Amino acid sequence: MPRDANGPRIALLLDNYPAISETFIDNQILSLIERGLDVTILSFGRGTPDTSGLHEATRRILASVRLVRVTVPGPKAERARDLLYLLAHPIASLRILAGTLGGALPSPYDFIRLVMAAVDLSGQPRQFDHVLCHFAPNGQFGTWLRDLGLISGRLVTFFHGYDFSERVQAEGPDLYRRLFQRGDLFVANTNYTRGRILEIGAPEALTVRLPVGLYPDRFPFRARSGIAGAPVRFLSIGRLVEKKGHVYAIEALALVRAAGVDASLAIIGEGPTRGALEAAIARLGLAGHVHLLGRRTQEEVARLADAADIFVLASTSAPSGDVEGQGLVLQEAQALGMPVIASNHNGFPEGLVDGETGLLVAERDPAALARTMVELARSPERWAPMGTAGSQWVRQHFDQAHLTGQLLTLLGEVPHAAATKRG
Repeated sequence: MPRDANGPRIALLLDNYPAISETFIDNQILSLIERGLDVTILSFGRGTPDTSGLHEATRRILASVRLVRVTVPGPKAERARDLLYLLAHPIASLRILAGTLGGALPSPYDFIRLVMAAVDLSGQPRQFDHVLCHFAPNGQFGTWLRDLGLISGRLVTFFHGYDFSERVQAEGPDLYRRLFQRGDLFVANTNYTRGRILEIGAPEALTVRLPVGLYPDRFPFRARSGIAGAPVRFLSIGRLVEKKGHVYAIEALALVRAAGVDASLAIIGEGPTRGALEAAIARLGLAGHVHLLGRRTQEEVARLADAADIFVLASTSAPSGDVEGQGLVLQEAQALGMPVIASNHNGFPEGLVDGETGLLVAERDPAALARTMVELARSPERWAPMGTAGSQWVRQHFDQAHLTGQLLTLLGEVPHAAATKRG
């Protein structure tokens, strides 16, 4: 589609693009492209991302934007390669060293990234109006890039979850002092997230709430009603990591079945807790009733979601401090017409209407979760009204085109905020 020659030049500063689980970033990029805006992706990450099974949206993006990829060595195993790289590029190394003296120094990982940026960005477009940094460590890195003259533009940092929780718990509340002093705008996906980053020093006047969004037309609505004599099909989607709380959903399903409700649970996602979840399934005698489906393509996820009755997300705070921010998958499930059951976790209450589009339960409480699952499973007459209300509510509040318009208004790009050009 033709670019708007008078539109703002926008860069996205990302860790390692594309990341198959970060569909919310793809949604934002695609919406900017559909407005005809000039978009560049600056990808600074370790290794080469897996490009097998890319979503259609990602393929469209890669065909439409400039992608500048800087592949960074691993943090420990490749120290020798780091040293060799610095020795091979003495001018860039000395330039970065001189530019970072006299203040707080970047981490060793950011230092090698800066030297690689000085080398690899030569000849690439570096003058932007706005640089959108998803996740706070990328925003912090962006302040170094700009201060050293490697890029220009207003720095807009989006906080999502681990960046204001796990990272801060591990490294201290002053972790983002530099970012908060030098950044231009800070975007929180929920009011909960906004409160957390204000606590660690974000300037209140520059910190706004703007949720991540979805494309409603990718989530065709289907009213749920249940089939007489068929098991109730619960679905959960999320990486197999501790904060997703999948073990509590599995334990709850055991109690649901013990209460006499014929039900199954499918979990889509992959990750390090698979072994522990498989052990819980075996211990509770749920083989054949809980299905760990692993990573699936977007098309497979759509098919499995269409077949499900009720969506469950039992997220919790991990001991490491890692938490959820918004939980976009809750909005996706509601858009499809599923009633949702979610833990009362951080920003989740902002992502549904409790009692109307879904139901909230306490974190880490399988018994409470099971009671709610049983209650809803035995009331299929509630499914369609809840699903209809949820679908309408999500379309009103989480449509990506509308949210991109709000973002452009916040950036002062009002003429480009109103209309979407779809090609």
